[in-house]
This record gives sequence, structure tokens and C-alpha cells, in this order.
Amino acid sequence: MMGRLKLQSGINAIEEEPEDCDHTPTKGALACMVNSEIGAVLAVMRRNVRWGGRYMAGDDQLEHSLIQSLKSLRKQIFSWQHQWNTINPVLYLQPFLDVVRSDETGAPITGVALSSVYKILSLDVIDLDTVSVEDAMHLVVDAVTSCRFEVTDPASEEVVLMKILQVLLACMKSKAAIVLSNQHVCTIVNTCFRVVHQAGAKGELLQRIARHTMHELVRCIFSHLPNIDNREGSLANGSASASKQE
Repeated sequence: MMGRLKLQSGINAIEEEPEDCDHTPTKGALACMVNSEIGAVLAVMRRNVRWGGRYMAGDDQLEHSLIQSLKSLRKQIFSWQHQWNTINPVLYLQPFLDVVRSDETGAPITGVALSSVYKILSLDVIDLDTVSVEDAMHLVVDAVTSCRFEVTDPASEEVVLMKILQVLLACMKSKAAIVLSNQHVCTIVNTCFRVVHQAGAKGELLQRIARHTMHELVRCIFSHLPNIDNREGSLANGSASASKQE
């Protein structure tokens, strides 16, 4: 007979959190989170042989534009007094996406920048009420699907490919995914499909993650079908019925 786990008499049952509890991070917490991601990207740049010489702590004018934009963002985020949904997400996403798009950065730097974008998307700060949410989501998809990096070793390349899949899936799972155009959704699917195909010659872990991401992506897209505007279909049906009446 299978035993049953019993609670100790001295331990009370853990009460569930109320459903109306707000888990949205505060303005200061969000600024600290973004600041930590800036520090992570700058740290891996500083350790890199090529980028170490471009990281001039004393003279901002001599630094590379990618480093300057990250440092500039660090100065801005703590001065924003308004709620984050009133701030254009492009302002705090652009420096990371510039690193993702740059062909001057190696796989380790690109991987950290992709992780930063994923973490920001996972904070659920960007939703339908956010200012310029459509531009921000389109910018993320365009940057990640056109990601460029210098391949130094096969392992680091696979890590970047995994992170690309991770960010694209996060875009589709985001509260703001509904603002993505059909073209951007198709671009996400095509990019993930290319990674699945490319993973055939890579390690088993990447193959499994790529297939799993593709399955999740398809499931997520179909879950958004009820939110699709049916106005075009209604117009088409209306015109068809009108032609029949004639």
C-alpha cells in the first residue's frame, strides 16, 4: 500500500497568496534590474581581448558607440520618474539590440545581450498599455532575427542559437504579442525553423531545444487565434453575399 505524506503537527499549512496581489516590480526595482543587465554586458566586453582596449573608463569620447550607448542608458534609467509603461521601451532595449545586431561582437557578448533582452521581456513591463509598444516589439523581432556575431567556437555558437530561440519565443508569449504583424510572426517562425534545420549538424541539446521551441511556438500562435480581428473576414463574407444577391 502506498504511503501518504503527512505534515508535521507543528507546521501550519502555507496560505496561498491572494489572486489580486500585484507582482509588477516597482520603478526602482526595474531600474536596478536593467542596470544589472547593462553591467553584465559591459563586463563581458571588458574581459574580451578585442573590446578591452575600447573600454576607456576615463574618456567616454574614445569608447566604442556600443559601450557609450550602454553607459548612457545607465545614467538615464534612474532619472526616469514616470511609470515604466509611459516610457518608450525602445529607449532601454535599443542599446542591447545594437549589440545583438553588430557583427563586431563575438558569440559570448551577443549571448549576454540576448539574455538581457529576454530578461527584460520576462519582466512583463511591456504590455498593450505601454507607449509605442508596437514599434518596440517589431524592433526586437527585427534585431534578433538579423542577429550577427563572430563564431569563435562551436559551443558558443550553439549557446547564441539557443538564446535566439529563447527570445523569439518570449516575444510570442509576451502580453504585447498581439501587436506583432503577420509578417513578423512569419519571420519568427522561419527563423526558428532555420535553427531547427541547422541544429541537425549541431549538438543534441540544441536539437532538442530547437524542436521544443518550435512546438511551443506553434502552440502559442494558435492560442492567439481568438484575438485575431475578424473584420477582414466579415468584409469578405459580406461582399460574397452581396454578389450572390445580385
